[in-house]
Amino acid sequence: MDMPPKATPVAPLLSIVRLLWRRMPSGMRATRPMRHVGSAIYDRYVRHTDRFQSHYTWFLRNPPQLALVADLVLSSASKDAPVRLMSVGCSVGAELYSLLWLLRRFQPDIAIEARGIDIVPDAIALARLGRYRLEAPSSAGGTLWVEGRRVLSTSQEAVEEIFDLASDGAYMVKPTIRRGTRWCVGDAADPGLHSLHGEQDVVMACNFLGPMEPGPAERCLRNVVELVRPGGYLVVDGVDLDVKTGVVRSLGLLPITEDARRIHEADPTKQDWPWTRWSLEPFDDSRPDWPFRYATVFQRPMLLERHHDPILAMPALKAELVDSLQ
Repeated sequence: MDMPPKATPVAPLLSIVRLLWRRMPSGMRATRPMRHVGSAIYDRYVRHTDRFQSHYTWFLRNPPQLALVADLVLSSASKDAPVRLMSVGCSVGAELYSLLWLLRRFQPDIAIEARGIDIVPDAIALARLGRYRLEAPSSAGGTLWVEGRRVLSTSQEAVEEIFDLASDGAYMVKPTIRRGTRWCVGDAADPGLHSLHGEQDVVMACNFLGPMEPGPAERCLRNVVELVRPGGYLVVDGVDLDVKTGVVRSLGLLPITEDARRIHEADPTKQDWPWTRWSLEPFDDSRPDWPFRYATVFQRPMLLERHHDPILAMPALKAELVDSLQ
């Protein structure tokens, strides 16, 4: 539901401030005083506006993020079990198909069990079909649309590797990319999600938490984290940064900071801060909490079990062992 900005006597001045802001040199906008001004504008007039869900997405939306996730998967994949991937709030499937393409591009024989879930049945039907249409050209090499919403903006080489061109002009995701993939209607806030789908090696939860109010978004994110196996990875983007920071720190998730700045700045639709709700504040590595605030990939810590040993439980022997190691 759309929510209008809070009305204040100075609100009419925002259009003038916005004009001045956009004409300001980028170096000046990046200074700490201007960051404080931007944060005040965002928190006061923008943060609580335009809260609605959409299926606006596209293939290879954040290439450095996908590359990092693919590297983590390929470097830790077991030869004895398939990699389990899940995209929560998957929309029409572009993000999950993008990751599957990248993984199989570098390791064609990798065994993968992939699932996409979304609360909207029509979106799941489109994802399951894996059939997209080119409606308009783009300076990025091609823009694919599904019922008026862009789902592809990438290089021609990637288009040829991801899709087969059907006789009617539709773009079909190649069978080699789609194999082992299931698409399910489901609610990310459902507490039974874990029992339905089990633990995953990678869970992607991108760009659907942002439109939620902070309370529901926090509860939903905590629920999604339960899907990640110990040692597995959570990919979370397009969410209120305060909500994300609070949840991942409280749950003890470990931020993967490799390429964090590039990933934070990669999505062009999130660069209009502080004037759009879904935009992201400038990367600020002087903040003590910056790894949790700006990273989008997190590892769930391993659970270490301590086995009771009656010998070491004896205080005298334990003290002797400690002394011998000093």
